[in-house]
Amino acid sequence: MEIGESVVQAVILHQVGNRLREESLVLADQCFAINDSISNVILSGYLRGIVSDKNQYILSHESDMALNDVAHHISGFFAKKISFVELSQKLASHLYASTHHPNISAGDLFIILFGKLKVDGVYGSAIGIFKSESKQQYLSASTDGNTQQLEVFSGINPDLIDKGALIVDGSEVIYAIDRLSSRTKYWIDDFLKAKQIPNEATKSAVATGLIEKVRENIESAVARQEFCREVIALCSDREKVLGEEIRGVSEKYISLDVWDTELERLIERKGLIDSGEISVSARSLQAKLKRIFNRINLGHEISLIVPDSFSLRDVNFKIDGKSIQVNVMVEKKNG
Repeated sequence: MEIGESVVQAVILHQVGNRLREESLVLADQCFAINDSISNVILSGYLRGIVSDKNQYILSHESDMALNDVAHHISGFFAKKISFVELSQKLASHLYASTHHPNISAGDLFIILFGKLKVDGVYGSAIGIFKSESKQQYLSASTDGNTQQLEVFSGINPDLIDKGALIVDGSEVIYAIDRLSSRTKYWIDDFLKAKQIPNEATKSAVATGLIEKVRENIESAVARQEFCREVIALCSDREKVLGEEIRGVSEKYISLDVWDTELERLIERKGLIDSGEISVSARSLQAKLKRIFNRINLGHEISLIVPDSFSLRDVNFKIDGKSIQVNVMVEKKNG
């Protein structure tokens, strides 16, 4: 998507409180007047700040996509069934109803209509939804004759998006961001009901998570290290590692269903759409795995950190009452 020629066509602001704390929802009924300065700040902050491959999602629903409120309201606007003000009020009301946790902060909700975004060479429109839950303090200096004065102002910084979404007319892919997702996850999960399109970072995280789970399911400490060696070897002298290659190595050590079960669990937990074929950077994966693999779980809640230059040869436990004697044999690689 190209946004270099984009324009701001309309902006409206609603105040959305937390209904569980009996805070109010204040709906505006008219848009702001927009000048070039305001438009430029919105375009350089909100629009450029959200359009990124790492922020790509797809709207979804548990049973029927037609029941996704955000998709339903926005498609109604683009079909000219409702006005922009009506759309913004419906989105604000839906966000208010999506507040299912008392810790969710109240905030200002901007609904913005963008025009002249280019997708596949065709100009189109998009709806931006941005909630600001934190305000910044700014210093303003002024001079009156020989007198200088500093004043403190509080305002919204468009370069620091708390929560945002951009839905482009006619495109299945949306853009979404939640800077404060560690506190509450309602923006992506409850309000948008969106699933992330896996990017390089998420694919790498899924691959690493799968490898760690496989390693946990290997009982022998020596076999675990052999598995680690084989996976690391996949990363040598190549740019990409495929999920099916890692799976092939894994199934030498574990039952066939562990990989599929864990992959499904990770996709669901991370809120991803079906990742299909996993393909990750060999260099990035190797760096992550070396940090993980140096720590070896010997069993009985005992772990050992083995430097890269050594490998585990054998482990024996002798348990006598409350004491455990561990004999560990390591060998230096390459003699």
